[in-house]
Amino acid sequence: MNQQDLPGGIPSRVTGLTAGILRYTLSLGALAAEEGRLLIRQSVAAILLLAGMMIVAAIAYVALIAAGVSLLAMKLGWGWPVSLSAAGLIHLSLLGVLYRFLRSRASIRPFEATSAELRRDIDALGGYTRRSQ
Repeated sequence: MNQQDLPGGIPSRVTGLTAGILRYTLSLGALAAEEGRLLIRQSVAAILLLAGMMIVAAIAYVALIAAGVSLLAMKLGWGWPVSLSAAGLIHLSLLGVLYRFLRSRASIRPFEATSAELRRDIDALGGYTRRSQ
């Protein structure tokens, strides 16, 4: 028995095709929903990490500026401008390290599996249209 000999004729084939398309659409929607949940979870974690970084940076800035500038200006005999510049450069380097850490945590592309699945489906459909011509 081949595909042309299926019982029920055209209505059963249309029903089978519609059911297949619906199953495919539902599974693709479930995959997109799962990736959406993961994206929300990662976004919340990144926002909390960023907020924590901002608080830590602010506290560190105030504490290190006060202690470092006082130490450099009073004990080592550096002037106040040089002491403030050194503290600023140290904090900028710390900010760069924190920025690289945040970028390494947020390197995952959203909906990567869903877009890959859609790309495979489009390629497969393109193969069918080439064969039918």
